[in-house]
Amino acid sequence: MPAVVVQYVSKPRPGSSLETIMQISKEAAALWRKHGAEVSYWSVVGGEIGNLVFVVRFESFETYGRCMSAIAADPATMEWQAKRLKAGQAEWVRANTAFEIEI
Repeated sequence: MPAVVVQYVSKPRPGSSLETIMQISKEAAALWRKHGAEVSYWSVVGGEIGNLVFVVRFESFETYGRCMSAIAADPATMEWQAKRLKAGQAEWVRANTAFEIEI
């Protein structure tokens, strides 16, 4: 089965707190992991330098669907979203969802 990855790309706002960004990201990672996803965090050093990429990986479309349903139904997700928006530390750039092609 093909794996699935979702990338959430953001850019820190001028004067933002990296400590706050990291704390909010760690809280997001805990939510995703709670529902079965693998999570990693990346700093872009070539191309769109300064962007941060939160990557969520799933073994298959089945695990992707189960996790998305569970995280959307979890009240902690909405609480985290409100906290993230109130903090105002980063700007949304884009999100990508991709599935693995075996070659």
